[in-house]
Amino acid sequence: MSDSCLLPAFDSTAAADIARRLFGLEGALKLLDGERDLNFLVTSSHGKFVFKIANALESPAMLECQHLVFQRLAEAQVFPLVATALTSVNGRLIETVRDAQGIEHCCRVLPFLEGRMMAEIADLKAEVLTDLGQRLALLDIALQGFSHAGLERPLLWNMEQALNILESYKPLLASDAQHALVEHFENGFREQVLPVQDKLRRAVIHNDAHRGNVLVDEDGLQVTSIIDFGDMVNSWLVVEPAIAATYAMLGQVDPLGNAQTLLRGYHQTLPLTSTEISLVFELMCMRLCMSVCIGAHQRRLEPDNEYLGIDEQQCWELLAELQTVNYRDARTMMLAACDLK
Repeated sequence: MSDSCLLPAFDSTAAADIARRLFGLEGALKLLDGERDLNFLVTSSHGKFVFKIANALESPAMLECQHLVFQRLAEAQVFPLVATALTSVNGRLIETVRDAQGIEHCCRVLPFLEGRMMAEIADLKAEVLTDLGQRLALLDIALQGFSHAGLERPLLWNMEQALNILESYKPLLASDAQHALVEHFENGFREQVLPVQDKLRRAVIHNDAHRGNVLVDEDGLQVTSIIDFGDMVNSWLVVEPAIAATYAMLGQVDPLGNAQTLLRGYHQTLPLTSTEISLVFELMCMRLCMSVCIGAHQRRLEPDNEYLGIDEQQCWELLAELQTVNYRDARTMMLAACDLK
């Protein structure tokens, strides 16, 4: 995984030629949203596929790791839909290409998974929030005991490095008020999470159940798949539901109620400890702080990439709302959601 958000320098014509030569794919190409990688939807006579050209700094080992995880999830039937990589004309899952400047990039092809993005649903129902929590728990159960060298790399979105990330990118925030808001939650994280971090279980987690990475059925009530495993990491297990709950709160009438519902679904399938549950509020707030700070950094690097600021306003609005919540009250709410005191 690369910390850079500079997209690979390939236009649709070049991408179509590469997809044809290396993977035998022919058809119309449509550019999809992406934070660091180029993603093209290829509509061919054999179906729909996603042709992915990775950021130049992306580790091939991490791509191999993702493919192994896809196999595990398919075998465990965690989701109705799982994307497994297609083999190239050379018999490889990952190929290497050079751009016009001679820079090497890994590329691969995954089947396109049909479905609605959770991000398209304005009012998230309890059914889909519960299902997402349960599916993430099943994902984490399927990955128990899994390890891979590709996971050992620098990762901008690693919650354990949150304070370092904020220290680096807080100066890029637009106002003193934004700076102060982030520092409020930074202090809470330092005071509440760091003293007990050694008590938190570790696991390989997806680490990015953003609503733009969650596919749901047409009714918006069940999760059909989760995509984009590029931010997988070996970290605190409780970070998994905390991140999902963070994005399930954005733009919602009852944000903390949504978080409680998702957390309850996760806990029902993979029980969390009372210590883990008691830190969910601080972890959610820290994810929001990381999002706005990393977003400021990435937009500075690539100001024309509109995808990078897609949630910024809602993140700031939610941070302002959560600042009014007492930590003790929030902890009580999360414990109560899991029938604990």
